[in-house]
Amino acid sequence: MKFLLIYPPPEPFFIKDTRVFYGLSPPLGLLYIAKMLENDGDTVTVLDFSAEPFDEHELITRVDLVDAVGMTVLSSSLNDVKSIIGLIKHHNPNIPIIIGGPHCSLLPEDTLEETQADICVQGDGEAIITDIKQALNKKKDFSKIPGIAYRTTSGIIRGPSPQLIDDLNSIPFPGRHLVKHYIYGREYNPHLKAGEFTSIITSRGCPYTCRFCSRGAISMQRYRMRSTNNIIAELKEIQQQGYRHVAFADDCFPTNMKQANGLFDAIINENLNLKFSVTASRVDLADKELYKKMKLAGVTHIQFGLESGNQDVLDFYHKKTTVNTIKKTVHISHETGFFTIGSFIFGAPFETMQHFNKTLLFAKSLPLDSVSFLPLRYMIGSELWDQAVNDGKISEKEYLVSTDKNKGLGMYAKEELFQYCMNAQRSFYLRPTFFVNLLKTSLHNNDMTYIQSYLSIVFSHIRGAFS
Repeated sequence: MKFLLIYPPPEPFFIKDTRVFYGLSPPLGLLYIAKMLENDGDTVTVLDFSAEPFDEHELITRVDLVDAVGMTVLSSSLNDVKSIIGLIKHHNPNIPIIIGGPHCSLLPEDTLEETQADICVQGDGEAIITDIKQALNKKKDFSKIPGIAYRTTSGIIRGPSPQLIDDLNSIPFPGRHLVKHYIYGREYNPHLKAGEFTSIITSRGCPYTCRFCSRGAISMQRYRMRSTNNIIAELKEIQQQGYRHVAFADDCFPTNMKQANGLFDAIINENLNLKFSVTASRVDLADKELYKKMKLAGVTHIQFGLESGNQDVLDFYHKKTTVNTIKKTVHISHETGFFTIGSFIFGAPFETMQHFNKTLLFAKSLPLDSVSFLPLRYMIGSELWDQAVNDGKISEKEYLVSTDKNKGLGMYAKEELFQYCMNAQRSFYLRPTFFVNLLKTSLHNNDMTYIQSYLSIVFSHIRGAFS
């Protein structure tokens, strides 16, 4: 069979500079499925609308060349998914469309009802994609396939409960060759070209329970890890494919200190000559000796979910850490030589302007090289979303809701909070001391791409201030 796999425009639709479109990271979920299909003798193409502008003509042209379509569904991209599926079905009502991804794992039947897709996968798609293909070819009964909802003439039918893959080492490595023509990762290095940046996941799920996060529900409260040997084998393949920079894109990395030490020992011993970044790490798992080893292995960037400079807010989110731990870890990261990124959230139900200002001052006091200040969002699958629905503040069909006092969520209107976040970003970046410190980091690491990225951020904020 011939398959077209589509990653929809995320939020925002795409990142654009004056010359190219580029995505944050390749769609590994789709690429895992693609490799399974290719190993079974099928032909696969991938359209990543996070890395190229949406083009209806291109979409329909590709659809005409295949037997079936697959698509990832995020809660933030649901409306775009509906539109894309609508276009495909209008052009070819009979082509089967399979959807999967985080939103499908949370609401398989509802997602099928809200779209015109034919099959919705809950959980690990790699476990059942061959079964689905056989059912499409009338060689298997859909009703016997675990973890799917499917459309029939009499309505939507739910199959047996999903079965997650226990042995992640058994899954073939993603088919990265299918997206080699896309540019990813320029937030880490603005000079990266197509085929030079990719990502890897060493685990699935997250063992932590932050109240604003839905990852636990999406992974069905299961946390699974790959072996060090399996990860190293994939990194060797990545190196052989010509990649230069790899992001560890786990929901949280690292979580197991023993395995992390073994992994970076192995990376050093293999002399892979790759650069690495960590996209989501916890401050309470920091270790000075491990960080030194990570630096030696090629790690250049590390990002922390810091959330707040107020202990009462951290406790409310169930972060299980302290303001002092945040301060200590960020300093260790900076001293190790990592480009250190911190993300903060404004808008807990009881947060006042005093809380916000304290967090901003706290952020400025830390040796951070980049920050993001974002409004709290209530996302389906999180404890905060469940509570807001139970309290009648949002409906079950509102899957992603920003803090807004007009909904009884927080103390400020959505627009006020968004403006504060924008002002906080400008206040943080447009400081002479910040530029001087970033210049020191750049010179220490012999890498002026940090400065180039900074100047791009500054100019975007200056433009925003006068727009």
